[in-house]
Amino acid sequence: EWIIVANNLLLKCHIHLRIRELEDCDANVFIALYQSILGEKVPDLIAIPRSQEDEAHNVQAVIDSLALDYLQVSLSHITGENIVRGDKESIKNLLEIFDGLLEYLTEHISETSHEKSETGQSFKESHQGELLEEPESTKESKSSWKRVSFERC
Repeated sequence: EWIIVANNLLLKCHIHLRIRELEDCDANVFIALYQSILGEKVPDLIAIPRSQEDEAHNVQAVIDSLALDYLQVSLSHITGENIVRGDKESIKNLLEIFDGLLEYLTEHISETSHEKSETGQSFKESHQGELLEEPESTKESKSSWKRVSFERC
């Protein structure tokens, strides 16, 4: 089941990696998911990891950034070291977080697009030729996705 979740995530994110075993979800997989879903580079990333400690550092950087910058929840139950060692429970937990994050962002983008198209249509009908000031609610929603919290995770 989790192998399917992982491969679906990779497919949705257009990452050309496929896993056969859960333990195949290594630092490269989680770094690629982070960068694809969030559109940002992993902070404090060791570009060319030379050891298992470097790999663990990179996964921990992913976990820490998710916890502090995006979710505002503790992810102390998941460590980069456990991921690199192939701990199945840690890998499942991190996959679940990425799966939930991608689902949330996909829904949020869809809702925002829908709201914009409705706003744009009603604007066109009532304000031909005037410039549109972006509504405060739309401005807030653009930045609020970074502060989302996942109770399930």
